[in-house]
Amino acid sequence: MKCYQRTLRIIPARSSDRGTIRSINAIRFVLVATILFCVTPKQSQARLMEVLTYQEMLAKSDLVVIATPKSKTTDTGEQAFFPDIVEQDKDGRQSKVPSIGVETTFVVSTVLKGDKTIKKFKLHHYREGNNGHVTMNGPVLVFFDPSDTSKRNSYLLFLVREPDGRFAPMGGQTDPGYKAINPLPFELIVL
Repeated sequence: MKCYQRTLRIIPARSSDRGTIRSINAIRFVLVATILFCVTPKQSQARLMEVLTYQEMLAKSDLVVIATPKSKTTDTGEQAFFPDIVEQDKDGRQSKVPSIGVETTFVVSTVLKGDKTIKKFKLHHYREGNNGHVTMNGPVLVFFDPSDTSKRNSYLLFLVREPDGRFAPMGGQTDPGYKAINPLPFELIVL
């Protein structure tokens, strides 16, 4: 029986192979750095939002209803600033986001929590002030126009009563369209 011994020879890398490996590593580094730069939010593109569960919203609401807007959203003349949100210009200067008070009248279909005798109510909310530009990651607002049949909906609304008797979105005025006011399929309500 013959036994063969196999030897492995290590061939030293040529200098051109080392250059290729360095080039590949440099390309990988640039690619990873570019991806990280693109997906990392800039300060002006990110903000904190309070996210409540539906159970928490139900517990904190004075009125929870399914309702349909009866009137188009109209200005009230109030001027204010949205709380907990700022705009940042290209030079890094921050400023408050202006808002204008608006109201919408709703007709109630069903009361899930609160005064079961309510048939109509006024929703007090806000729209952005006329600043003339689009805001990235701005407030999540709502607007209602019952005459626009393509956008006609009923809504699930989580509301708190204001001192003047109107209702406002539970969770504040900055992001009512995020969770406090949810569109549902349209339901015709006859009074």
